[in-house]
Amino acid sequence: MSINQLFSKISRVVPGFVLAACAAILWGTAGTAQTFIQNPELTPLWVGALRLIFACLVFFPLASLSSKQSKNNSETFAALPYGIKVCLAGICMALFNLLFFSGVKIIGVALGSCVIIASAPIWAGLMDSIIKRKLPDTLWLIGVSVAIAGGIWMAVTQAENIKLDAFGLTICLTAGFCYASYSLLAKELVKVAIPSKACAHAFGVACPIAICAAWFFDEFPSLTANDLLIVFYLGVIVTGLAYLLYSTALKTTQASTCVALGLLEPVTAFILAVFIVKENINPWTVLGLIGILGGLALVLISEQKRITLCSDGRADQQQLPIVSNGEKHA
Repeated sequence: MSINQLFSKISRVVPGFVLAACAAILWGTAGTAQTFIQNPELTPLWVGALRLIFACLVFFPLASLSSKQSKNNSETFAALPYGIKVCLAGICMALFNLLFFSGVKIIGVALGSCVIIASAPIWAGLMDSIIKRKLPDTLWLIGVSVAIAGGIWMAVTQAENIKLDAFGLTICLTAGFCYASYSLLAKELVKVAIPSKACAHAFGVACPIAICAAWFFDEFPSLTANDLLIVFYLGVIVTGLAYLLYSTALKTTQASTCVALGLLEPVTAFILAVFIVKENINPWTVLGLIGILGGLALVLISEQKRITLCSDGRADQQQLPIVSNGEKHA
């Protein structure tokens, strides 16, 4: 069984929101991993660019393997709408990487990460509502609001000094918009292509943009074996594996819900900071953690209700066979 077939089987057995949660947990390990980078010349921009390179080394072989195994090896990229969405998704991912590191550098890691992660579900909910011309479920709105409030509380109570900067906040909000946009576009891509191929195409666009930006703003750093191993982990596991899980989740779960589950990222970072990095933690931060988990529980209840309604709708349609004269059996 190939990895592509394994992910396909997992998507049929494991609920999408579980896969999205696993992806968010992997993303939450990135901050802790980066604390072990020894060379100060390895700037965040180069970390972001290099991890995209390693991620592509995961996506492209899997995409190539799926093409060889496919009986009908038609190139989905040849379809113009798909190609446009791939380019837009790649640009959004590249901008997200650049804006994320720029934003947190201006207003700080704690507040910057919080603004980005907290704003993304709001952007996703707004765009999803505009596309579907329907307001999000009330329970979803309440859950996201509670989770965002918990995330903000965690950032405020844990940050040693809050640095409010209008330009920095704008950059972070834009980064959140780019992440939400990528998620909505990725959901469209996985309707046409398998997750590994959709990721390969989108990240194939994002990678050269990120490399050019890193080369323009920073010199290429010298890499030690330790730093290379950390970047390899960030690229293969935190980006490659995580986005495969995330893209697989998007096949069955709303993009807005998947984006909201990204709030598990600061929860993971908090736990690792306590047990791995041994940081001093403000006890009040735990209230924010509880808020995030409680809010996401409401989001998942809303998502489960949506899945149940969709299943019931399909079941009702299947229970109404049509006879030859056009009338339905009672």
